[in-house]
Amino acid sequence: MPPASRKYPTYALALWIAASCLPAAGLAQTNTENFAQFRFNFNNPGARATGIGGAFMSIADDATASEANPAGLTTLLRPELSLEAKGIQFITHVDNFSHTGTAASFTVNAQDFKSTVVSPSFASVVYPVRRFTFALFRHELMNFESAFYTKGSLVPGFTDGTFFFPATSSTRMHVDDYGGTIAYKFREFLSVGVSGGISLMNMQSSIARYFVGVFNDGSLANIATIDDHGTDFFLNIGILVKPVENLSIGLTYKKRPSFKLQQTYRFTQYPADSVRTGPINFNIPSSYGIGISYRPADVLTIAVDVVRVNYSSLTKDFAITITPQDVKPADFAVDDGMELHGGAEYVLFPKTIGIVFRGGGYLEPDNRIRFVGDPGTAFDRKIMKALFQSGKSYAHGTFGVGCILSNNVQFDLAGDLSSVSNTAVGSLVVRF
Repeated sequence: MPPASRKYPTYALALWIAASCLPAAGLAQTNTENFAQFRFNFNNPGARATGIGGAFMSIADDATASEANPAGLTTLLRPELSLEAKGIQFITHVDNFSHTGTAASFTVNAQDFKSTVVSPSFASVVYPVRRFTFALFRHELMNFESAFYTKGSLVPGFTDGTFFFPATSSTRMHVDDYGGTIAYKFREFLSVGVSGGISLMNMQSSIARYFVGVFNDGSLANIATIDDHGTDFFLNIGILVKPVENLSIGLTYKKRPSFKLQQTYRFTQYPADSVRTGPINFNIPSSYGIGISYRPADVLTIAVDVVRVNYSSLTKDFAITITPQDVKPADFAVDDGMELHGGAEYVLFPKTIGIVFRGGGYLEPDNRIRFVGDPGTAFDRKIMKALFQSGKSYAHGTFGVGCILSNNVQFDLAGDLSSVSNTAVGSLVVRF
């Protein structure tokens, strides 16, 4: 996203002073523009799930079920260990990177910036006892990075030379879930499960705006930073129903955590800089969904998931840290979204090993915070309209391959490609 703006030096000073007035109450995400496009990708863990487009809710027949659908753990007959590593490339699209032309007639140029994270993303141990199944797990709920800069483009809608401040932005956010699962099989066709535990968040975020495109302290206009951590609890509830042979239905509800963080805003003024600090809440959207899978043959499984994600929680008690005199929380919104996942896997058994081929895809709905108020004639409101633009939905294509070495060991690899992120996943399952 682009940086905040300047019009003339006298007006800019008033804007910086207003921007420093942080709210006193605990609030949610804020209207510093680097909060507008976090990538919330809540695909189920494991290369198997990734390969079939994340449609694993009704299959959930390995240790990753603690996250995908806790009830699915009852399908495991032996103790099992699961490990996963993941690499993600995020692509941040900056709408107002620079411009060409004059103030009276200009074109705004966009730019894409890429950031990559690689990490161990899931680990679980499962132990079945008769109708009960127990598990302990660690799941990387989020691992997001974004870094970009801008050159200070002219602002769309103005023909008087109004510029955005040149800016640099860096954001790192990491959320880990540590928890346990209990699943119980009531009948051969009905199982339920619950996962819960503690979520730990670390965030380092900064967006610095400059008078000119020289990124040093001497040209700094203002900077908003977060360097904090938080703790909360999560809860996953799952049901697995198998009404007939080869047909499975899964239902889940996932209560995501909310974290209390501190944001600091510093702006330059004479004779000394002014600093304000205030609290915000960072809400991770909860979700609920239903999945259906069918096996028309022993070697082929087809699965579809539909998931409703409560993205609107991102603007619940929204914090206005920039221009609070003209802009209100109700001016910002993000719609709840419907994710559609689908895929299939096919198993071959040449000799003594099994080779599994997978393919699928899913639709990631627009989850960018946007300005929905009437911009009117107010300068600040027009700026927010330019900064917080609506996004679009993105199609993801997925593929994968697995190798079943024996009844005890299985390796899987998968990829997930789109215009906003690319993911590679590798996982290992060991059965005892």
